[in-house]
Amino acid sequence: MGWFQKIFSYGVTQLAFQFAFKKIKRKALLVYLKTLQAVRRSIIVAVCVFFALQIIVFSFFGVVVTGIWLLPVSETSTKLFILLGFFGLLLIVSTIGLCVFLSERHWLKLSGAEQLLKDS
Repeated sequence: MGWFQKIFSYGVTQLAFQFAFKKIKRKALLVYLKTLQAVRRSIIVAVCVFFALQIIVFSFFGVVVTGIWLLPVSETSTKLFILLGFFGLLLIVSTIGLCVFLSERHWLKLSGAEQLLKDS
């Protein structure tokens, strides 16, 4: 009866350790994901500030270029449409780039959290 009790005790202890380890692993994963989300949001704010500064600089550049192109020369409207298309394209490309760079799915893949989520 002594050896059976030792084996039973060992089995129960191992199950308890596995249960506790899984719980600790899940809590650690939750903390990791929350930290990753906080870092991601901080970078979003920093990039948005940088993006706002870029918009100001490009707006100034656009005003200067548009002012130059508005001088009394031939076919001004064509030049203005070209400028409008250029700055519109610049805005669209930079916005798409930001959306791709700051997507949560992309961050989960790069950080390895996606694999941790699959494993747990």
